[in-house]
Amino acid sequence: MRNTFARWQTRVTLPTTHTPPAPLRGGRAIPKKIPVIVFITAILTVLPVLIPPCTPAHAEESEPECWAVMVGVSHYKSPKIGDALGCAEDAEELFQLLSPTWGDEHIKLLLDSEASKSEVQVAVEWLVSNEDTNDTVLFYFSGHGDPDGYIAPYNAYYARTWISSRELSRWLSPLESKRVVIILDTCYAGQYETDLSGSGRVVLASCGADELSYSGSAGGVFTVYLLEALSEFSIADANRDYELSAEELFQYAEPETIWDTTDLYIDDEFQEGEIQHPVLSDQYSGELSLLLKFLFNTEPSLPSGSEILVLDNKTYSSTPPEFTWAPGSVHDLTILSSLDTGSGTRYVFTSWNDGDTAVSRTISHGGVYTANYKTQHELTIESVYSVPEGGGWYDAGSTATISVASIEQPTTRHIFTGWSGDYSGDTEVALVTMDSPKAITANWRTDYLLTIESTYGEPEGEGWYESGSTVTISVTPSEGMLIRHIFTGWSGDFSADAPAASVTIDSPKAITANWRTDHTRLYMLIGLMVLIAAINGGLRLRRRKQVM
Repeated sequence: MRNTFARWQTRVTLPTTHTPPAPLRGGRAIPKKIPVIVFITAILTVLPVLIPPCTPAHAEESEPECWAVMVGVSHYKSPKIGDALGCAEDAEELFQLLSPTWGDEHIKLLLDSEASKSEVQVAVEWLVSNEDTNDTVLFYFSGHGDPDGYIAPYNAYYARTWISSRELSRWLSPLESKRVVIILDTCYAGQYETDLSGSGRVVLASCGADELSYSGSAGGVFTVYLLEALSEFSIADANRDYELSAEELFQYAEPETIWDTTDLYIDDEFQEGEIQHPVLSDQYSGELSLLLKFLFNTEPSLPSGSEILVLDNKTYSSTPPEFTWAPGSVHDLTILSSLDTGSGTRYVFTSWNDGDTAVSRTISHGGVYTANYKTQHELTIESVYSVPEGGGWYDAGSTATISVASIEQPTTRHIFTGWSGDYSGDTEVALVTMDSPKAITANWRTDYLLTIESTYGEPEGEGWYESGSTVTISVTPSEGMLIRHIFTGWSGDFSADAPAASVTIDSPKAITANWRTDHTRLYMLIGLMVLIAAINGGLRLRRRKQVM
């Protein structure tokens, strides 16, 4: 910033006249009709005091606005008043810096021929008619000034065509605003401090009451650094409150102005003792902000592509750039309460960095507004059987408890065998660290019951078996002395003829062993006994006949 020294060495130009030409101020060159002119001038001067300008009624609670009149005169109408290099450019650049925020329609810019005394007065009246108690008001002038407390509008020549500090003060006196900034970049600017100061006002004068203000093609030294402060918001914001005040502009420009005018060359000649000392009159309680800066971010950063923020009815799908706002302006802001990425991770709003927990809020002060989100990961559990517990969303790094229970029915049972996927373990209850999205599967083994019914014999193979296994079943024939039970086959959920067989367990099985009863031996015994009885009877009969 201090490397601008060479600029003022080569470009600074002392105005050829800082005061109205002596003959014109002394009265000797004034025409004979001067009494009439003086009378008319006096009437015109008193009228604004007697008849206050009409101002529209303002709403009591209207939103604060910003209003400004900016005057810059580089080229004067009278050839007897030399040019003031860069003054018009200063005002125009100030307009370019503030108009995007304050609004073009809220600023009157008067340059060179547009800045006659009457036009400056009309502009101030426009200012008075629009501003309100809570508004911020700025009056800026860059041009010639003289040691008696006069500034030179474009048509400055006779005394009455200059603007005295008292006259300017009278024009500004109807202002209702208690937030008024007056910036004068003119020679002897400190002369105006007394008349222009007042409650709620901050006056920035480019030099002391008995000093010159220097300028070059780049503009006035003091204004150059004011503009630099406005352009380099973060550097000039001394207290880091993201509000750039008139006081901070002065704090930035004052030392730079003094330094740049310490070693000063005019027309290639070194001028000793011509240091320019800016003057500040501050009768505003606190700091009078001119611009606010709003920065928004999230912690952690959210994926772009989602509607993260709605600011003043405009939606932003990524973190927006910083905003510069007018002081007192109010802005509505709404953020996402949660953002689901669709990949098992979501972000849930918790609070702002200032402790506020509302997703919608009104912003009226500058600053960094950070929306804090907590990261959550989803835990999904797949299970063919039973109802697993523990699935859902968890804060990143937290521990989730998962569980599942085995199921046993009369003929079927599902036995838990372990977890797989993003977690492995074999206990029905387990702890899972949620450091990422988790997809876990509960694995099962299915068992079926095999039952065997048999009226006779000793069946073998009954019991619980894993699905898909093969089981051997058998039954031992039941042999009696006279009656035999002969196995004839299996029926039910399995059929076979052999008493020993292999069964595939793919479902619950109920199998019956079938039998046939054989009485052959009994019948043979009965027949033999009948035969024996018959023979016996015949022998007895024969003996009887022989005896007879």
